[in-house]
Amino acid sequence: MVDRRDREEIFQKRVVWAGYVFFFFFLILLFKLIYIQILRHDYFWKLAQQRTFVRVAVPAPRGRIYDYKGVLLAGNRPSFNLYLDPFYLKGREDKILKLLADLLEEDYSKLKEEYLFKKRRAYGEILLRRGLDRNTVARLEARRYYLPGLKLVAQPERFYPFGREFFHLVGYVSPITQEELKRLKNEGYDSKDFLGRSGLEKLFEAELRGQKGELELERDAFGRIVKVVGERLPIPGKDLYLTIDSLLQREVFRFLEGRSGAVVILSPKDGSLKALVSSPAPDANKFVGGFTSLEWKELVSNPRHPLLNKALQGYHPGSTFKPVTALAALKAGLVNPEESIYCPGFYKLGRRVFRCWQKRGHGKVALIQALAQSCDTYFYVLGERLDIDYLADFARACGFGKPSGLGLPGEDPGIVPDRDWKRRVLGSPWQKGENLIVAIGQGALEVNLVQLSKFYAALANGGRLLRPYVVARLASSDGYEAKDFGPLMEATLPVSPEFIAEVRKGLIEAVNGRHGTGRAAKLKRIVVAGKTGTAQVVRLKKDKTKKEKEDGIPYEERDHAWFVAFAPAEDPEIVVGVFVEHGGHGGSAAAPIAGRILKTYFLGATP
Repeated sequence: MVDRRDREEIFQKRVVWAGYVFFFFFLILLFKLIYIQILRHDYFWKLAQQRTFVRVAVPAPRGRIYDYKGVLLAGNRPSFNLYLDPFYLKGREDKILKLLADLLEEDYSKLKEEYLFKKRRAYGEILLRRGLDRNTVARLEARRYYLPGLKLVAQPERFYPFGREFFHLVGYVSPITQEELKRLKNEGYDSKDFLGRSGLEKLFEAELRGQKGELELERDAFGRIVKVVGERLPIPGKDLYLTIDSLLQREVFRFLEGRSGAVVILSPKDGSLKALVSSPAPDANKFVGGFTSLEWKELVSNPRHPLLNKALQGYHPGSTFKPVTALAALKAGLVNPEESIYCPGFYKLGRRVFRCWQKRGHGKVALIQALAQSCDTYFYVLGERLDIDYLADFARACGFGKPSGLGLPGEDPGIVPDRDWKRRVLGSPWQKGENLIVAIGQGALEVNLVQLSKFYAALANGGRLLRPYVVARLASSDGYEAKDFGPLMEATLPVSPEFIAEVRKGLIEAVNGRHGTGRAAKLKRIVVAGKTGTAQVVRLKKDKTKKEKEDGIPYEERDHAWFVAFAPAEDPEIVVGVFVEHGGHGGSAAAPIAGRILKTYFLGATP
C-alpha cells in the first residue's frame, strides 16, 4: 500500500517533468521568436513591405429608356448582389449551400436547385441573389470566412417600372452566358455583365452598355487595400427617348389582359409608334435575377407563348388584306369602283366551290359595299381576274413580304406567295384556285401587324408609305452628344390617289354603315375607318353549325381575329392595329378592343 510520503514523491516528480516539458516548448517559442525577429528580420520586414497592384473594373450604368414625356421605362438602381464561384465549392457544395440558405432564411432544397440550374448556364461566378437588404448583407459578411467563393458586389442593377407592359418593346437584360463570354470577352465583357436579350435593349446594346471604368489598387502582403493608386471613371450608356405614350401603352395592355394577341398604334403623319403591345407578357425584372428551372420550364411551355412578340410574327391576315387586292385590281383595270358583282353566298371555279362567310349571300355589291360587308365572293372574282405574280408584286410594293423597317429583333417578314415561291418551297406549280384564297388573305400569305398597320397608315395619309420608328432621340447622359431620329418616307403606294379614296370610303362604311362588319369600333363624335379580318387556322367541317364549330374546336385551332382602323377618317391622327390570336371573328373580338383604344385616345375615357 502506497503511503502518504510515496504519493508526495510521485507528485513532485510529475511536477518536475511537467516543468521540463513546459521549458522545452518555451525554448522552441523563444528560438522561433529570435529566428523571426533577429535572424530573419530583414526578410520578413521586406515581405511586410511588399505591395501588389491590381486593376478592378468599375461597371458603367446602363443607358436609360424614356417615353416621349420623359417617363422612365428602363433604369438603374444600386443593388447588393450575391455571387458564388463554383470553383471554391468543389467537394463541399452541400455544406456551404446549407449555411447560405440559413443566412438567407430560405429553403435549402430550392436554393440548391437554383444554384445547380444557374451553374449549368453560367461561366465563372454565378449571380445567385440580387437586391439584398442591409441586414442580410451584414449576416453574410459576419460569416464570410465559412463561405468560400462568396462575393458581395454593390453594382447598378437594371429595373423596369412597367416590366410586363413594355416587355416586348423595351425588352430585357439577363446575365451573360459562358458561350457568350467566350465570344465577347475581347469586347470588354466579363462574367458579371448583362446583355440585352430582346427589344430595344438588344437593338441598342452597344449604345446602352456604356464603357467601364477602372480602379488601380495597392494591396499589402496580406491582401489589404493600402490605397487607390489610379482611377478611370466609367462612362454611362446613352439614353433612349421614345415616341411611345406610356400611359396609352399601359391602357392597351389592360385591354388585352387575358387574351393572346398584339396591338400597334402609330401616327399616319410621320410613322412614329405610340404603342406596341404583345400579350401575354412576363415581367422583365424577373430576367435580371434569373429563374428557377421550374419557373423557366413553365414560361417556355406556356401554350400562349408569352416570350413571342406577336406584333412581329407572321399570320394569315384574312380580310384585312382585301384593300390590297382591291387596289391591285383597280390599278390593273380589272374592275372599277361602280361595277357590281353578284354574291349568292359562294363562287364556283371549275368543280371547286369557294364559300362566302355570309351563307345567304350579299346580293349585288360594288367595291364600297364589298369592303364594308367583307364579301368574300367579290374578292374571289378579283382573285380570278388577277395574275398571282402581279398581285404579289403589288403587295410587296405595299410593304409586305419584307421587314417593316421598325428594326426590332425577331421580326418575321411574312410570306407573299407567287409561282416562283411555290416552285422553290413546295416543288409544285401554282393552281388558279390559290389566287382566290390569297385574294381574301388566306393560303400561304402571311403578314405581321406592324406591316399591316404601316399599310393602313399609307391608306390614311393618301399613299405615303412611311417607315415606322420608335426611337426619337439617342443622347449621352450629360446631354452633349445626341442623335435625332425622325420620319422617313420609303415609297408611295403604286396606285392613284383616286383609287385610294374609293377604298377609304369602303373602310368608313365598314365601321359606320348599317351592315358594316366593324361597327363595334364606331364612335359617336369621331368618324372611324377600318377593316375587320377573320383568318382561318384550320378548315372547318361542313356538317356542323357555326356555333358548334366555335364551341367544340380546340383553342389553338380557332380563327385569328384582326381589325385595323384609322381616325378621324377625314384627317387621320392615329392608326390602330389589333390582332387577337385564336380570338374568333375580327368584328366581335378585335374591333371592340380597337373601339376602346380609340375612345381612350380621343375622348379620354378608360372603359
